[in-house]
Amino acid sequence: MGNIITAKNIVKRYSKHVALNDVSFTVPEGTIYGLLGPNGAGKTSMIRIINQITAPDSGEVLFNNEKLAPLHTQQIGYLPEERGLYKKMKVGEQALYLARLKGMEKADAMAKLKEWFIKFDIATWWEKKVEDLSKGMQQKVQFIVTVLHQPKLLILDEPFSGFDPINVELIKK
Repeated sequence: MGNIITAKNIVKRYSKHVALNDVSFTVPEGTIYGLLGPNGAGKTSMIRIINQITAPDSGEVLFNNEKLAPLHTQQIGYLPEERGLYKKMKVGEQALYLARLKGMEKADAMAKLKEWFIKFDIATWWEKKVEDLSKGMQQKVQFIVTVLHQPKLLILDEPFSGFDPINVELIKK
């Protein structure tokens, strides 16, 4: 098994602040890896670089031994700490939209969404607007769309914040 992620000498600056200074690491495929550090240590900056939300000032990231490229975003599932659902959209419409952005065919996405909504006991939420859901309910929806396309790399930033113990166990399973 190879490395799913290889970061080599990553540097990222914001104005006069250096967020990442010559950071290198590897994440072997099939493992769980954590980024730990105090606030401001650059964890979110590194995650944003891997997700191609931003780019490093220098250094490179490899995905499965290939230079990170836009095509790799369909192989990454990212659950950000700050949830990013559109409040005015209906839950089902939004979940389908996000699945399509990850390259899923509509019929396949609908079938898998129905399975996940049943598994999480949220099938009745399909027609509700996101703004009508609690924070925990919104997190369930966002988790589903993060894993729905079966990504090779799953990045979870504070995945359990706001969940009660029962839902933490559901997410872990």
